[in-house]
Amino acid sequence: MHRYKHMRLDQDKIDRVKNVLKAKTETEAIEKALDRVIEGDRAQLQKKRILDRMIKLRTTIGKVHEDSADWVRSAREERLASHASGR
Repeated sequence: MHRYKHMRLDQDKIDRVKNVLKAKTETEAIEKALDRVIEGDRAQLQKKRILDRMIKLRTTIGKVHEDSADWVRSAREERLASHASGR
């Protein structure tokens, strides 16, 4: 929905945005600037959701050893134990 707005805005800022966004008109410059702000907010929300999921997963898993060799040894021991009990 489009509505007419009458606002007092800083002309230097509008000119600068117009140049940065390569807009032909002031209206186009403001529209593009608003779109960028909305897209930036959307990206921030998505990053926050991902980070929240990572934190939840990390707290669920618990402390993780940083040395991958420990993981390999542990997996090998579990595999050997399961094969030995299955025979």
